Order: sequence, then structure tokens, then C-alpha cells
Amino acid sequence: MRLSAVLPGPRCRALLSVVLWVLGTSAVRADPQQDVRNALRTLGQTSYSWETTVRQRTGGDAGAKLAPNAAIEVTGRTDPNGNTEVTLRPSRQSIEVPVMAVFKFGDAVGQTPLGWLRRTEIRESPGPDRPMDFEGKKVRLSKAFAAALRAMSVQTPMEEALDLIADVKSFREEGGLVIGDLRDAVIEKLWADQKAQSAPELTGNIIFKLSDGVLSEYHLLIGIGFPSSKTRAVNWSMMQWTTRIRDVGTTVVDPPAGAVEKLKD
Repeated sequence: MRLSAVLPGPRCRALLSVVLWVLGTSAVRADPQQDVRNALRTLGQTSYSWETTVRQRTGGDAGAKLAPNAAIEVTGRTDPNGNTEVTLRPSRQSIEVPVMAVFKFGDAVGQTPLGWLRRTEIRESPGPDRPMDFEGKKVRLSKAFAAALRAMSVQTPMEEALDLIADVKSFREEGGLVIGDLRDAVIEKLWADQKAQSAPELTGNIIFKLSDGVLSEYHLLIGIGFPSSKTRAVNWSMMQWTTRIRDVGTTVVDPPAGAVEKLKD
């Protein structure tokens, strides 16, 4: 039987305690789930910017630790007029230049060496894979296309949080934070490899921090566990990442002119 209602085992419970201590506030919430929904509704009616950290993986044997200073993977900004910009930060795993996507009411274009393109144009672009000049570096066209498609798949925090709370089994308030216990299916999806599907034990939480009635941060903490064949103790692998929301009500979205023109086509 899979366990995902709480983080089982002393090591996993200790990690959750560290997360709560780092993110904690002193507010007490009468209806945690409704408070989160109200905070998301407020967020959707204003502008804001955000940043999301890279996904940190740690093994149970080495000990899982909160990484508050983890590198930033994605930055973005959005407004209630349907304008959104998302930027994938450079990384060795993806591409060594920043790649932007621009959205307007669901329509999206991505930045590529061939200019601003929609998803279908990227997938249908003819010609062989080759190195091209892109943002001052030589980048393989296939890697640039993959990064642009990935940037166009990024959701705003409001969109992502709304999707995630639909897969929360239960909510509780602890230390002024709202904690949602995630369903097994969403944990497997977030883990994003086949190992999660075969794991006998799963655990997952989304931890919301609200400030003045607005969502200011949320932290995802998921894990997969395999019992030891000798001791039967569960060996856990954990993954965690954080989204922080900034400049609520003061963010201005000003997309590049090329992206604006392309979205008019």
C-alpha cells in the first residue's frame, strides 16, 4: 500500500519540519483550502512576477535537506490583461543562453535562432539540425527548439497551483502554512520518470505560504520509497522545488517587439 497522506519515516518527517520552519508564519487559518483558493483568485486579478528554483533531488541515505538558495530555473511575469513572459535561465542541462516565451490569452510564441515561432512552426521547421548563432553563442538548433517548447509549457503560479489543488486529498494548517497532501497519480507525474510508477511508497506535499491574503510562495516536496530487501526499512529519494511570487500589483509586462508582432499574425 502506498503512503502519501504524510511524510513517513523520521528522516522525511524531519525534512517537512525544516520546510515548515523556513517558510512558517504565525497566522491561524479557519478554512485552509478556501484561504488558498481566495489567495489564488486575488492573484489572478493583478500583476506579479515569480521565480521557480531547479528541482533538487536527494537520496534517503545522504539525508534530504531544504535548499532555500537553490539556483533559479524559471522567471516570469504576468498581468490580468493576458500578457505573460517566461524565461528559462541558462543551464548545462538545457541550454547555455536564456530562452523566452511570450503569451497573450493562451497564444504563445517562443524565442529561437529562426525568430519568434509558434509551437506548430517549431515542430514543422524544415532543415537539418545544425549549430546556429543564438544570443551570442553557438547553439544547436534542436536544443534551442526544445528549450523554446519547454518555455512555452510553463504555467503561471496561479495556473499551476489551481491544477495542483485539484489533486490534493486533504488540506491542513500548520504553523500558519497550508499543507496539501497530494494524490499518488500527481506525485508520479511530478517525479517524471518510470521509477515513480514502480515505487511501493509515495509521499507528496504542496506547502502554501500566504501573505496579506495573497499567495507569496509555495513549495513542493515529493518522494518515492523502496523497502530494503534486508532490513525492510524504506529508502527514500526526495525531490523539492519552490516558487516565489514578487511585486504583486506593480509588475509591468513589456514583451519584445518581435514577439508582439508575431502574436498579431
